[in-house]
Amino acid sequence: MQKNLRMSTILRLFFILIVIVPVILICAVILNIYERDILQQNTGRSLQTSQAVAYSVSQEINRMAGLFASIGVDQEVILTVFDVHQKTGIGKQLASNKLKILIEKYTASVSGRVLSVNFFFDKGVSYSYLRNMMIEENTLRDQEWYRDTINTPDNVRFLGMLPNLLYGNYNPYIMAAAFSPSDPNPFSKLEMILFTFESGAFDRILQSRNNTESILHIVSEKGEVIASNTIIDRGSLIPSNWNAEIGQYMKGSFVDDTGASRELITYARVDNTKWYIIQIIPYKDLLENYRNVNTFVWFLAILIILAFVLISFYFVSNVTEPIRELLRQMVRVTGGDLNARYSGSGSLEMVRLGHSFNLMTEQVRELIDQHEKQEVEKRKAEFAALQAQINPHFLINTLNSIKYMALISKADNIRSMTHALTHLLASSFNRGGLLITIAEEVDHLKHYLYIMEIRFGRSIQTEWDIDQEISGHYLLKLLLQPVLENSIIHGLKEVAYPGRINIAINAEENDLLITIADNGAGMTDDVMNPSDDKAPVYAFSGMGNRNVHRRIQLHYGDRYGLKYEHNNPHGTRVRIRLPLINERDEEMI
Repeated sequence: MQKNLRMSTILRLFFILIVIVPVILICAVILNIYERDILQQNTGRSLQTSQAVAYSVSQEINRMAGLFASIGVDQEVILTVFDVHQKTGIGKQLASNKLKILIEKYTASVSGRVLSVNFFFDKGVSYSYLRNMMIEENTLRDQEWYRDTINTPDNVRFLGMLPNLLYGNYNPYIMAAAFSPSDPNPFSKLEMILFTFESGAFDRILQSRNNTESILHIVSEKGEVIASNTIIDRGSLIPSNWNAEIGQYMKGSFVDDTGASRELITYARVDNTKWYIIQIIPYKDLLENYRNVNTFVWFLAILIILAFVLISFYFVSNVTEPIRELLRQMVRVTGGDLNARYSGSGSLEMVRLGHSFNLMTEQVRELIDQHEKQEVEKRKAEFAALQAQINPHFLINTLNSIKYMALISKADNIRSMTHALTHLLASSFNRGGLLITIAEEVDHLKHYLYIMEIRFGRSIQTEWDIDQEISGHYLLKLLLQPVLENSIIHGLKEVAYPGRINIAINAEENDLLITIADNGAGMTDDVMNPSDDKAPVYAFSGMGNRNVHRRIQLHYGDRYGLKYEHNNPHGTRVRIRLPLINERDEEMI
């Protein structure tokens, strides 16, 4: 069974669905869009920073690469190195001094940054300028980068960080670059030149970015941090999943949430190297402004929702309370208490509805009172009709005795008159109910006319116009005889000329129209259209035309009844309008 909800519940649910839920959804959507916009903007700025740093590092690498390549292809430098390698004594000393002058000529622009220049010849011979190698030469020659450098001559190869490479260097991480000249010497081949230098230039590039919220790294292809704007990260390895992401594209970004906190990672590749610039920004720093805005928006949304809830509850109470009061009064009315009245307030519509309710109950009470009065009058009219049935069996038996006595005495007029009266009374009294067919009523009228002719001792000309198609329809019993009696007694009784009565019964749309017209003395206008107080009452079995008219209206309403007209040149015409009844009403049987 479906359970109906109260209007207050429906309205509150309606307000929740229409206002509160949309406010929450709108706030959530706006904040989500704002968060994505912040992330996009910061990602774009971070990527631009990574690209700018990559460009600066690339410029620095190109400068250093140009310096190292110039040293590596300078034939005078190479020949001087060979002299240092081959000569002994004072010649070797002079060659060493000359090599120092030649190299310092190139490194003057990067004074102090070049830590050593190491020359590696074939047959396991090497020479170190400025500082000696701390690592064993054979171990160095077995490195993969050493073989790759020899296989790609005349190309400066930046090796990144090489820890513990030189004697006397307290910095465990120094930068290294390798160069293999392609011009061989007929006496001894120079396989490679290894340059070591400080990474301070790269650190300064990273630290020059005024960005305290992020971390910048230069990372080699193996994931090693070559340089950083934080000292503690140099020489460490980036997470393997970062390395997998970074190795796919020249630049890009991704979010790492594998650690304790989420981080935005942007990267850009350094030109002519396999190095990458990586920028790391913690999410909490990115979304600091977002969190402030988020807190403010939700605080404001909660205030709006609370204010709206209070207003909606007040509004719902003002709307539903008058309705509940009206409903209580309606329940009283359905219980039979027509004195219920709505006296509540509320909106203009509710006040008007309450006024209409009060007016309706007042009209209902008046209609009930009117109906009760009509029923009383109807019962009085029926009682008046029943008064004519005083001991009908006694009357009929007495009349039958008179008829047989007239028959024995051979008094035909008395016998015929008694027979007509007996037939008239028997037909009227021996059937129950209030309705009779038109054909039966016409037959009663004919017997009545015979009696009246015998009674007044003269004949009455009668013309009948009866629609046979409606002869089986019904009308109220004892309805036409009082009207016919008036026409005879008050219309034809005092006239000297022959009396004539026309009786017509026809259907007019959904009504039954009966006309009884005489050529008698007629009626004055005052008598024909009297007020109720002056209306004459002509009797027939205790009933007159007034009672006939009132009886019709009590049964069928004010639309029906009697109407008087002049029947020119003499007499009165009575029109009786009734509803056309084609079947008997069970309540009137």
